[in-house]
Amino acid sequence: MSGALRSAAAPIVALVAVAGLALGALTLGPLPASPIALLGAAFGGGDATAQLALSLRLPAVLTALVVGAGLALAGATLQGLFRNPLASPDLLGVSSGAAAGAALALLTGLAPWAVQGAAFLGGISAGALALAVAAAVRGADPRLALILCGVVVGALAAALLGVALIIADPYAELPTLTWWLLGAFSRASLPEALAAGALTALAGTVLLALGPRLDALALGEDQARALGLPARTLRLIALAAAALATSAVVSISGLVGWIGLLAPHAARLLVGETAVRLLPMSALLGAALALIVGQLARAFGPAEIPVGLLTALIGAPAFLALFLSGAGRRP
Repeated sequence: MSGALRSAAAPIVALVAVAGLALGALTLGPLPASPIALLGAAFGGGDATAQLALSLRLPAVLTALVVGAGLALAGATLQGLFRNPLASPDLLGVSSGAAAGAALALLTGLAPWAVQGAAFLGGISAGALALAVAAAVRGADPRLALILCGVVVGALAAALLGVALIIADPYAELPTLTWWLLGAFSRASLPEALAAGALTALAGTVLLALGPRLDALALGEDQARALGLPARTLRLIALAAAALATSAVVSISGLVGWIGLLAPHAARLLVGETAVRLLPMSALLGAALALIVGQLARAFGPAEIPVGLLTALIGAPAFLALFLSGAGRRP
């Protein structure tokens, strides 16, 4: 199969694979249910087993889809903007900020939905702070300044999280804080997953609309300005969209690493580096990887293994394999 044909067919194959994985995740488990029974349950019919299976599995499956797609979108965007194959969604301190926001909300005894909101606000605030400080720095490489500011903001958020872990009640609050550090797909409710999905879709729409402009930015700000593009404004919009997607998904899953780093590299191998093809493919591969990890987390017993641990176990060797195969080249 030629390279062009493979590039055109890859998104269709990925979409079918994601749909198959999602259907398998919904039908398989301790309460097996056929797709027809699940469809009936979705419309208020079906037997009690199918209704229970759907109510238990649908939030986790939707959360995995949203988290994988959102992290992969953010990772692909940041890797292109910074021309750095190691850029990931936590580059701006967004993930640490979301975890710190959740920790502070838990310590104050807020309701679960308020904890999700605090995590989202914490992530957005961390990203906005990094962007604002980097914009105020004069006479430095803007990309390097933003990376350094993101590292500083992430370190500050991590310090706040460490303080929260020390003062948390070891029986009532510490287990939930630990979950935020290790990640899970089974804690979010269906409305929370839908809300995060809507924000992620908004961020993805903005990034796709920027499409060719992102390709120009990936060549450098001087080249973008030569084409008459407002490079600084476009970069800020793209970074804000990536921060929005990251904050939305971290608020429902906790810290889940490697998906935002690994999926864009795999997508780049399949469809190239053009943003209008790379971003959707990255989202599909990220969603597929998250679904696989979510199933593995529940495959070894009644207790769910934290997905953050599994993504590290799978992602580290997979990234090395991709890097050695040539995907680790500079975007």
